[in-house]
Amino acid sequence: MVVLAAAMLALPGALDGAMAAPPVDCVKQDAQTGICLVEATSPGEDADVVPVAGDDNPGGGGPAGGDTAPQNPCTYTVPQPQPPSTSAVWQGQSPADGTMYAQVCPRVDGPGLTTMFVFIPNGSTPPAGAPVDPRVLAEQAIASLVMRAPEIRMAPPAGSTSGLVGLPVWMWTERDEEFVGPTRQSVSAGGVTVAAVGEVSRIVWDMGDGTTVVCGPGTPYSPGAGGGSPDCGHIYAKASSRHVPGGGSWPITATSTWTVTWSGGGQSGTETLELSSSAELFVGELHVLNRDGSDR
Repeated sequence: MVVLAAAMLALPGALDGAMAAPPVDCVKQDAQTGICLVEATSPGEDADVVPVAGDDNPGGGGPAGGDTAPQNPCTYTVPQPQPPSTSAVWQGQSPADGTMYAQVCPRVDGPGLTTMFVFIPNGSTPPAGAPVDPRVLAEQAIASLVMRAPEIRMAPPAGSTSGLVGLPVWMWTERDEEFVGPTRQSVSAGGVTVAAVGEVSRIVWDMGDGTTVVCGPGTPYSPGAGGGSPDCGHIYAKASSRHVPGGGSWPITATSTWTVTWSGGGQSGTETLELSSSAELFVGELHVLNRDGSDR
């Protein structure tokens, strides 16, 4: 399980200074090719096998003496668009002479992948590589998904800048796909394509008073709506001013559980991630003034 923390989000009235949670981005990206590098390796890889580097004849024959050449662990894809003809990666060659491939190989100095451009002349093909592990592509696809922590929205009683003991509070989140899904991404290499889909399966609200509420995205509050939320609400029984040090607000955390499913290359799987946002809500008490001047 991966837990990612998010920044404090906006809340009407009592909540200011909103900041959106960062997306889940590619952890490491090759500066030259733009390909996402994932810290993962395929099972059964030989850590001592040296990846095939680009040369004038990448599809050349086996080693001298008739020994069987080790299986090439690299994969090759044609990036589109191709690098500009003026790019130094062509090393004096021309797009008219052949095609530039993106070569992705297991690292020889540890886990992960390395990538580089390799020129393949017209009439030649890249060396046959080892079968692509769909799980490696799945990690790349998941790392590319845009998934954000809940964009917290709450509604204290109408006309008030804070909540009140005994009165309902509505909770919901923004419903854009980066906040609740479904968000999709696919990655291809070596003739294998893996697609990943992420969607929020639930949101758990820690209301700060010892209560947790499990909801979906919730229902946005409509001005004038009476009663509590139909699917995601809470009623405070205690005032934050009496229970929070310094008479402050209840701290609130909303944690969304993202379920990511992926499939491709004859395999499939499921990953779960949690993303959290924080807010706070001051909850006071309603005092009624008696005719004798006292309150109760």
